[in-house]
Amino acid sequence: GEQCVVVLATEITLALELEGFARDLVRVIQDLRKDIGCQYTDRIHVAVVTDSQQLREAIRENLEYVKQETLAIEVSDKPLPGVEPVEHEIGGHLIKLYVKVDQR
Repeated sequence: GEQCVVVLATEITLALELEGFARDLVRVIQDLRKDIGCQYTDRIHVAVVTDSQQLREAIRENLEYVKQETLAIEVSDKPLPGVEPVEHEIGGHLIKLYVKVDQR
C-alpha cells in the first residue's frame, strides 16, 4: 500500500497547483477588467493563449470558477480578434491574455 499513498499525494498536489494557477489567472483578469474600465456587471470574453499544457489544464479543470469570478461568458484558447493581448506570467508560464467587454 505504500505506493498508492504517494500517487494520491501527487495527484492532490497537482490539483492544488492547478487551482492556484486558476486563482492567479482570475486575479490577473480582474486587474485587466479594472484597467479597461469594466463596470462591475459587464460580461466579458476572455482568451488565454499559452504553450503551457499545465495552464491549459488548469483552465479546463477550473473553468466554471474562472467564468463565475470574472463574469466571463467564455474562456477561449485562441486570440480574440481586434484585442491587444497583455502578457503575464502565471506559475512561471507565459500567457497572452485577451479580454473584451461583451457588447450585448
